[in-house]
Amino acid sequence: MTTQGHGEQRLGKILVVDDEALLRTMICDGLQAAGHRVVAASSGEEALLAAKAERPACILLDIMMPDLDGYDTCAALKADPETASIPVILISATTDVRVVERAENVGATAVLPKPIPMEQLQHAVALAVNPPA
Repeated sequence: MTTQGHGEQRLGKILVVDDEALLRTMICDGLQAAGHRVVAASSGEEALLAAKAERPACILLDIMMPDLDGYDTCAALKADPETASIPVILISATTDVRVVERAENVGATAVLPKPIPMEQLQHAVALAVNPPA
């Protein structure tokens, strides 16, 4: 688990969880460039610990991970009163109807496709952190 950040503007802390180091780094770099503080984790277990320790404004969570997948991690986050209110955006190589339905069932705010266009990612994070009234 690492904390990263730079620049003048700070928009909120985002927890990025992906077991693929290159993708995790690309997402972190893009969010940092947009002014977010970023915390990174490489597994579902790390994500659960980081969410409690760091209190991020939003969590970006890969679905396919070897130890604890994104669905189970999201469900655990939503079941814990300390982390239940944190918006979770699941990231998936496929966003078919079954993936979206299962994501909704575990409490995810949204599902984004891999690879993620940075503008789409930044927009989804902004909506998750500041939903329209």
